[in-house]
Amino acid sequence: MIRPTLFPFESLVYGPSYAWLQYLIRSPEPLDPADTWDRVSFDLPPAADWVRNHWPLGPLRPALLAAKMKQDHVLGIAAHYDVSNDFFELFLDKKYMFYTCADFVRGDETLEEAQQAKADFILRQIDPQPGQRILELGCGWGSMLRRIYEQTSDKENLYGLTLSQEQVAYNEAHHGFQVEFDDFITRDYPEGEFDAIYSIGAWEHVRPKEIEPLLSKLYRALKPGGKLVKHFFCRVPVALFATAVCSQIYFPGSIGSSYLFHCKAFEQAGFRIVHRSIHDYRPTLRAWYDNLAREKDRALELVDVPTFNRYLTFFPASWRYFDDGFGMVTRWTLTKPT
Repeated sequence: MIRPTLFPFESLVYGPSYAWLQYLIRSPEPLDPADTWDRVSFDLPPAADWVRNHWPLGPLRPALLAAKMKQDHVLGIAAHYDVSNDFFELFLDKKYMFYTCADFVRGDETLEEAQQAKADFILRQIDPQPGQRILELGCGWGSMLRRIYEQTSDKENLYGLTLSQEQVAYNEAHHGFQVEFDDFITRDYPEGEFDAIYSIGAWEHVRPKEIEPLLSKLYRALKPGGKLVKHFFCRVPVALFATAVCSQIYFPGSIGSSYLFHCKAFEQAGFRIVHRSIHDYRPTLRAWYDNLAREKDRALELVDVPTFNRYLTFFPASWRYFDDGFGMVTRWTLTKPT
């Protein structure tokens, strides 16, 4: 009975998209993958779509997010990532376990081929050399650390940070990389310590007020001529749009900033932008959804029904975010002048 009771209340306060996603997630039974994608990503009639894109009203949106923006980052990261490593293995690529946008260049690649293409793309931007000290912010399951190690055969100078205890344990058990449990946003870094710092799908968790001080710390931590390579998705509109509050269902405490905001922040920190590109997340999200759908039975052995439903709705909800033009995946290579 709680589902139909909460739906009108949450629609009024947080908007119809938020309420609909929560209604689906709260289903006492596992959602059916055969129709869940369409139930989340379908096109609404014009009048309903207008409400979806305008409610909550603009002045209310920051207030609805304010409390979440004060919580410790570890709470939001743990809520999304500390589910089960075995669960993530069900739908991520089998070689690297990248949980970030792949490069489907032709359109008919396998997920493994597309993630290899992404890894190679970013590898070229970092251009790692043996002996260089390289740090990854938000290293996940060690995916890109593995790709760099394949290139350099130098594990001693690779470092990673994550706020997921599950990911720390996974790296210790499988790779032996120097991965620490720490918040890369609040951490202090030695001056001139690194030749390259990079992040893939972690910058989304840096709140707008945290970006400027963090960039200043990273700038100081790089050697002259060092690189900061970033892969993340950001907002297209400068202002918060109505459905932005839905992010708190999946990543509580995180909210993205606009493309323009990042561009200005990078240059104001002293970096030179030497590469930037835009990429399409939608094929990756669909591939993950299809993998999870095929592994439904095994997934429900690993996680409870609400968790399964949350991830099954996460992929089409994210697909809709990019398809609506509210977000885009960007890659940046920034250099610290010599």
